[in-house]
Parts: sequence; C-alpha cells; structure tokens
Amino acid sequence: MDMLYFRRFVLYCFILMGLFVIVTIGVVAYERERFSDTRVVFLDVGQGDAILFSEGSYQVLIDGGPDGRKLLEEIGRYIPFWDRRIEVVVATHPDGDHIDGLVDLVQNYTVERFFATGIEKDTSVYTALMRNLRNRDVEIGSAERGLQFTFPSGSSYEVIYPFVKGDENFLAAEPNNTSISGIISIRAEEGSDPHEKFFIGGDLHAEIEDLLPLDDSITVLKAGHHGSGTSTSQKFLNTISPRDVIFSVGRNNRYNHPKNTVVDRVRNFGSTIYRTDQQGNIQYLCDNSCHVFTAH
Repeated sequence: MDMLYFRRFVLYCFILMGLFVIVTIGVVAYERERFSDTRVVFLDVGQGDAILFSEGSYQVLIDGGPDGRKLLEEIGRYIPFWDRRIEVVVATHPDGDHIDGLVDLVQNYTVERFFATGIEKDTSVYTALMRNLRNRDVEIGSAERGLQFTFPSGSSYEVIYPFVKGDENFLAAEPNNTSISGIISIRAEEGSDPHEKFFIGGDLHAEIEDLLPLDDSITVLKAGHHGSGTSTSQKFLNTISPRDVIFSVGRNNRYNHPKNTVVDRVRNFGSTIYRTDQQGNIQYLCDNSCHVFTAH
C-alpha cells in the first residue's frame, strides 16, 4: 500500500509540474503578445517627467521623475514581469524632478546604457545615481545631436539637441536649456515614413525651442518645463502645429504648473490637451496608427 501511495504521489507531482509549466508558458506568451506593440507612455510620476518608449522587451526610458517608488510602480505596468532589463535610459538634465527616481530604477533593473548631458549637479541624489551606475558597470555616454536608437519595427528615438560642438548654442548657460531633446518617430514598418512624431524636450525654454530643426510633422508635444511660462510659445506652436499636447505635472504642485496662460494658448491653438495630474498615465499604443489611452 505504501508503494501505491508513493506512486500516486509521484504521479500527482508530475501532473502539477506539467500544469505549472503549461500555465507559465501561457502567461509568458500572453505577456509577450500584450507588450509586442510599440508604445509611448507619459508616466504619472508626480511633478516631474518620465516617458517610456518601448517595443516588446526593448525599452528607452527618458527621465525618471522625482520618486523612485512611484516610478517603479508605474513602469511595471508597461514592462513584462520577467523583463528586468532596460536597454537605454536618458536623463535630459540633472534636476531632481527628472533624475531622482532613477536611483531606485538602477537598483531594481539592469540598465545597459545611460545617457546624460555631461552637466553635473552637486546633490546627494545625483552623486548616488552616478555611483550606482558605475558600480553596476553601466555604459555611460554623453548625448548630442545625431544619437539615435532604432527598434526592430523601424520606430526610433533621435536626439536633436544639444547641438554638437561648433554648432550654434551647443552648450547653454541655463541648466534647463541643456536638456537633451529628441523626436520619437513611429513607423508601421521599417523604411516607411513615420505616421506619428513625438517631441520630448525636457525643460527647454522658448529661446532654445525656437532654434530647433522642427517642422509641422510633429503630432505630439510634451509641453516644455511642465507647462511653465518659459516654454511652449505661440511661435513654437505655430512652427510644429501639434495635434496633442501633454502636460507632465503633479497634482496641486507648488509651482502652479501648468500655467493658465500656457494651457489657454494651447487650447486656443486647437491642440488636444492631456495632463498626467488629471488623467494619470497617458499611453499611445501604436501599430498602423497610434491610439491614446488614459488611466482616468
């Protein structure tokens, strides 16, 4: 009898193991399919910026917001649970509302490459971030115009500012005006023309925005400097003519961002307004076209 029970026990174990393997394979296959499309997500990280550009298991994260716990919570909604690697992280500039969350990110994910402006900031968080990157042997580079990352579909993120040495205003005196700025181009297939373009300009002020090589092919604009009055001028809106404008801001923030004058300017221009403080995460899910989804 004991041998009979033992054989049944072994059989049940094999059955349970088989079911576990089947369920695991199914979950992984589902996750791969769920995250296979190209997406751009403006993460609700409070008063700061964090933009995830991903396709399958390849991710580019632009900035990390002011709170590491909040960043990890939100980014985990858009990265497969088994994927603990982020290929590229870009810190547009070293202000805390853009980099503080990256300290926790580096401790919880393997970051392959990290790009910054080369402008340093004398804060404990900036020092901790750079120390963590070096301790984990992360490749650290300085971003300037021409740097590009391309996904298998052909969609890409290309840096258009700071300008390279020798070009006009390659290094600005105002730290916000050193912000790494780039264009996310969404393509239906490799070699095709982009059907959506997102401009991500960190905290650039209007005088630098107006110098950028941009035109009316930009469809989505992340408003500069969280909707501060220093950015997103009427001239800039006229130049790029965005369909949508994203304000990445915290609820009831002490800066009163976005400024009413900027919101009114964008509304009067005719662009659709999205705000992380009111709608949470703002996700563009793209295949042959991009569809926008909000958390609220």
